[in-house]
Amino acid sequence: MTVQISEQLLSRNRPGTPLTPRGIVIHSTACPGATAQNIRDSFNRPDSAKASAHYAVDWNGAIRMIPDSEMAWHAGPTANRQYLSVELCETDDPVKFDAAWRNLIDLVTYICRRYGWDTGPIWSHRGISQAYHDTDHTDPIGYLASYGKTWDDLLADIESELKGGNTVDEGILIFGPADFEPAIRLAATLGNEVAIFVRKPDGTPPVAIKQVKHLYVVGGSQEGVGHPNETVLAGPNWFATVAAVAKKLGY
Repeated sequence: MTVQISEQLLSRNRPGTPLTPRGIVIHSTACPGATAQNIRDSFNRPDSAKASAHYAVDWNGAIRMIPDSEMAWHAGPTANRQYLSVELCETDDPVKFDAAWRNLIDLVTYICRRYGWDTGPIWSHRGISQAYHDTDHTDPIGYLASYGKTWDDLLADIESELKGGNTVDEGILIFGPADFEPAIRLAATLGNEVAIFVRKPDGTPPVAIKQVKHLYVVGGSQEGVGHPNETVLAGPNWFATVAAVAKKLGY
């Protein structure tokens, strides 16, 4: 990942509702020239009621405004309860557009690798509007078209990055939300960039686990998931899983 992500959490316009994300909605700002910092500061104003996002990305980098574990107000009630949000900053400068495009691809690829997603759960705001009819917004399609880009172009570039091979040293696969806390404690001790994956509803791991060099399996089957370099920290129940992680951490 080359895009630089700074964290400047909003003090306003954060509903505080817990979120277990299942994908990403990509927006564009409709404010040509406004930077990620401008967007973050705008969301943090008192008069920006019920308008926010998790990330803003521009030609300089990206800002995380709301933690992934918390809901944002960005695409209507149905989508807000399910998806992370990324605001792509608009510009009239082709050079800045190319830089922002690259940063957007890097940011979304980074998020997808963290959760083990492919491009399937990546939505435009237009796609979400058509799916749930909670909003009528069509971004970022028109803005991308102004530079000769399509939604399919964006997904293709993200997919190409996702297929770029092993880019993360350590990964943690959790069985479900209950395993998230011990996984975070484990991640904090590893010292490298860590990707956290969640099993599919049928219990199988996402194919993206192949992108990490070493995988910790936290929760679920004690037999592992077939990764060529895996460490299983699991037991017959949640308490046994916590105990296995604690033992690994030297508690």
